[in-house]
Amino acid sequence: MINPTPPPTRLYTLDALRGIAALCVVFWHWQHFFYVGDNPAGYVISNQPFFQLFAPLYHYGGLAVQLFFSISGFVFFWLFSTGIERRTISARRFAVDRFSRLYPLHIATFVLVATLQWIYVAVHSTYFVYQANDGYHALLNILLIPAWGFEKGWSFNAPIWSVSVEMLLYLSFFLMCLIGRFKYPLAIAACALGWYLYPEQYKLGSGVLCFYIGGITYGVFDAARRQMSSGNACVTMTLLCLATWVYIATSGEVNANAVMCLCFPTTIAALAAMGHHWPNVLRSSAVLGDISYSSYLIHFPLQIVFALITDGLGFERSVFYQGWTMTAFFVVLIPLSLLCHRHLERPAQRYLRSLGLHTI
Repeated sequence: MINPTPPPTRLYTLDALRGIAALCVVFWHWQHFFYVGDNPAGYVISNQPFFQLFAPLYHYGGLAVQLFFSISGFVFFWLFSTGIERRTISARRFAVDRFSRLYPLHIATFVLVATLQWIYVAVHSTYFVYQANDGYHALLNILLIPAWGFEKGWSFNAPIWSVSVEMLLYLSFFLMCLIGRFKYPLAIAACALGWYLYPEQYKLGSGVLCFYIGGITYGVFDAARRQMSSGNACVTMTLLCLATWVYIATSGEVNANAVMCLCFPTTIAALAAMGHHWPNVLRSSAVLGDISYSSYLIHFPLQIVFALITDGLGFERSVFYQGWTMTAFFVVLIPLSLLCHRHLERPAQRYLRSLGLHTI
């Protein structure tokens, strides 16, 4: 057995991947600008900005959410599973850490979207894309449970559905880790459950499947790096990653199950291996990871703002087929996400964790 090098405290490679995935969702959701109510009106996918360059994102960008789940599973098994198993991370600490990380921005964007949708419906007699913006769904959103099966439709800042699912995943993960050495057999069982649920219940099904595939990926990766040098692990994981993507590229069609179960875990493992071998690689891209949550939650309310402005100026929605509108959108989204991270997310997180609700 080779003594592994001390693991880094942060994997900038996975930060970069998470940030890129968040921005991929923007391409997938660009179709929102062509919706009338909850249906696209004359939407032509190939007319979207820079289509030849970003066609895979327009077709499959929605899978970036499943990539989020896999990254989360890998990172949580890496950072928290041992501490929970050894009882050095208490349930209170774990819960407060997760709440302080996720809830402040969620509630801020929920209020923002509710306000913007009130303005939008006054002008258009219909909401922008997501229509179930009533008191019942407001309560679900406030409780951060709009994707637990109680919902009757998409509501408010609907991309938060993935975070809602992650709340359930965090609970199951914590309980699983308390069992200790059985956590990986239980993770395999959870993957089987997710596979069974997907795609009929794709929110919960894809969340459970991909999160625990990410966790199992960490277990395999950790075992591999203990048996080989970091350089050999890096080469091995990279070759596996390339093989899975070549398989997808040559198979004639994109199979979502293959992408989630093969490509995502091998990509995460390869990037993690690179991060272990070269701890500072992509360090300059850490900002992408920092703004991933804010850009993911802000992009939909920003779309409402852009739609209101262009409508108010008398433009047809076809203006969003032009490259300059997408460029302008990203020019606003990225700095706004950075400001939100620095002046809302981090201060709120520090404040909530300083209240003495848990012991570090």
